[in-house]
Amino acid sequence: MYKSKKILLVEDDKDDQFFFAEAIKEIANANLYAIANNGREALNILETTFIPPDIIFMDINMPLMNGIECLKEMGKSNRIKDIPVVMLTTDCGKMSLIQKLGVKAFIEKSSNQKILRQKIEQMINIDFNEESLIANQSFSYRLSPS
Repeated sequence: MYKSKKILLVEDDKDDQFFFAEAIKEIANANLYAIANNGREALNILETTFIPPDIIFMDINMPLMNGIECLKEMGKSNRIKDIPVVMLTTDCGKMSLIQKLGVKAFIEKSSNQKILRQKIEQMINIDFNEESLIANQSFSYRLSPS
């Protein structure tokens, strides 16, 4: 049995927020800690919370501060730079850039709720320190059919 993990979702699309939240409800060892609509909101949550989330799922393309800008800012803070980040996106062209910024894994967004839940659950259950090879495979191939 895995330890329950606190999840921060950083996503501007309300439909994607809903689908993600529904998927999290089906995963026994996950709790939706908070939802941020952009990178600025995420940084505010991360900087003001006493206990940070265990994992962050973040979209790349968002208004005000996108996922890449948020990652760069997170990297400047010793307190939050080591929180595992999994990118959620439909933009597969930026995978090498986000990997260089320290993203632990990549999930291509899926409209299939079952596939989305499976991919989220897989990322939640990875120990990114012990199983980096599994996480890194997400950069090598698409995790869902187009």
